[in-house]
Amino acid sequence: MSFCAQDFSVLAYANGFTHWHYRTRDSLDQILRPCRGANDNAYFAAAAKMLRPGDQITVNLQTEGCIDLATLVTASLALAQGPVMLLVAASCLPAEATTAAA
Repeated sequence: MSFCAQDFSVLAYANGFTHWHYRTRDSLDQILRPCRGANDNAYFAAAAKMLRPGDQITVNLQTEGCIDLATLVTASLALAQGPVMLLVAASCLPAEATTAAA
């Protein structure tokens, strides 16, 4: 799949820093996949005009019975290939654990 702007929203904004939230069924590997060539864009390329270096993205990944939570930081904005994202942290919770808590 690919980036869906409807699932991308602002959690907080202050002093030029934005904390974003993104929800997807894509895997963390798909999101962090490096660009392979001139015609290959980074996962968040469609959001590049909204992002700034240092912005943080909290990602909820719903994949195969597991809900992953990852924290990414925008490292740089390469115009041709889109933003370069760094993984800061990631965890995995079984889906039934979140269902039981709801």
